[in-house]
Amino acid sequence: MSFPHPAVTAARHAMIEALAGVPDGAAVLLAVSGGSDSMALTKVAMWAARGRIEVFSTTIDHGLRPDSAAEALAVDRYLQRVVDASIVTQVQATVGDAGPEGNARAARYARIADIARAGGSMKGTGPLTVLLGHTADDQAETVLLGLGRGSGARSVAGMRAVGSLPGHDDVPMARPYLHMRRADLRTVCRELDLPWVNDPTNEIDGPWRAADGSPLRRSAIRHRVLPELDSALGGGVVEALGRTALMARDDDDALSAIAHEIGRELVRDSGDGVVIPAKELAAKPRALRTRILREALAKVARAGDVVYWHINALDRLACGVDNKRDIDVPGAFARRVDDLIFIAPRAEKS
Repeated sequence: MSFPHPAVTAARHAMIEALAGVPDGAAVLLAVSGGSDSMALTKVAMWAARGRIEVFSTTIDHGLRPDSAAEALAVDRYLQRVVDASIVTQVQATVGDAGPEGNARAARYARIADIARAGGSMKGTGPLTVLLGHTADDQAETVLLGLGRGSGARSVAGMRAVGSLPGHDDVPMARPYLHMRRADLRTVCRELDLPWVNDPTNEIDGPWRAADGSPLRRSAIRHRVLPELDSALGGGVVEALGRTALMARDDDDALSAIAHEIGRELVRDSGDGVVIPAKELAAKPRALRTRILREALAKVARAGDVVYWHINALDRLACGVDNKRDIDVPGAFARRVDDLIFIAPRAEKS
């Protein structure tokens, strides 16, 4: 009697856990690019679903390479034989100012969210839970990218294993394999006879480049930084970064929850803006002040464009000696008058 490879067993256990909260008769949506990570979702999800729930999939063609459409169709043809229903679609990945990776990611998630909502409507439920194939290697890369930005605990907390699809709070999402290595998922694919596509845009010399012509940051981290770190530190770097992300996430969630409760008492609506008592805010620890300010800004500013420097300037407005000036933030401005900090849309500035 033969037993499944340990990697297959681990993937199956992870998938069972991810599907445990999905009610009988419902469905999930797999986001399948054709790479080994997402292909490993397919047969494992069908095995774990056991007919209790339906398994749908979607393959998104970004249209950025001449052969990407043919690859997406080939992946979809295979998926039609594996999952309960599949759909292939193309997006415009060049729209936006977030760079090649950011624009493609935003377009991909927007289309996946639309499909999840449509699937939920068809099933008579809310949006389908989306399963993403991110791995421990992806998590390590994300942590290092966040560390390079220097934006605090939240930026090194990496990706959530369970939560909402990025940018779409109404669409539930899970990453069953976030604790598994990419190499293990390729073993899963080989063991289950799953083909996969190697995307050249992920390579260090791929067709996508940063604005200065250098390799994309994630590709550089994947092929250069992580191997060097692993060599210099004696191995285990990917796992260590994953633990760091988990601990940072726990800390940030706790601090954010405390800050939210304090903010409910301190932050008050003022027309189309907000007002905050400066002295009460200044009496709080900085870790709480900055989170209160970030949450307050999100009500009136372009929250996605707010960075450390904006929050730091607002904190100085509350606590510093140079607090008698206006501060511009993306889409809004802040002003202190006596003990009150006013934050309002920039159009309201006089």
